[in-house]
Amino acid sequence: MRRFDLLLASLQLLLVSSAYAAPCCPAGCVQDSNQCVRAGTNQSCGPLLTCGGSSGGGSSGGGGGTQTGVVFPRPAPPPCFPVNSTPAARNAATDQCVSSLSANAQLLGCFFEDNAGRAEDARTGLSCPAREAALANQCRGRCAVFASSLFTCSDPNAVWQTAFGSIGGIFVGSARVDLCGPPLRDGFFTRAGRLKPQRHTP
Repeated sequence: MRRFDLLLASLQLLLVSSAYAAPCCPAGCVQDSNQCVRAGTNQSCGPLLTCGGSSGGGSSGGGGGTQTGVVFPRPAPPPCFPVNSTPAARNAATDQCVSSLSANAQLLGCFFEDNAGRAEDARTGLSCPAREAALANQCRGRCAVFASSLFTCSDPNAVWQTAFGSIGGIFVGSARVDLCGPPLRDGFFTRAGRLKPQRHTP
């Protein structure tokens, strides 16, 4: 029985505290749903505050009392401006993009080169690193789009995926460089010229 009395007393105290800690808005603001707005506008004054109830000395209008609270302003969003704001910066970023693509393609495509890659080396007359660098250079147009679309408030990986579309990887610097442009030209005649034996005059 004593435990029930304690539970009942706790419940009454909770109800009284809830009634006393009523939500309110700062002076000059009114409640709109779960936030406060300036009277006559939809400009936010901040979230609802927990304020005290009526003060004793009401005016002739009756019972409201004065509600007080501290308004914490919302932090301003960070500035958003282009990362590469000048032509020189965009050109440098484009070159860096091509270099990253080339390095990644050489690492993956040449270190783990398969028979198809070796056949492309033979067809083009290029070494694997040179062939991957030539393929990466065909991505220069997409790199230029990435460099000019990058803002300080944007996610670089999301901008990368937009610039490269379906051939781009999840992270900056990853892409299928072999799909950026047409297949490289056949280097048969160049190879044949290099392999042609030299004639020696007597």
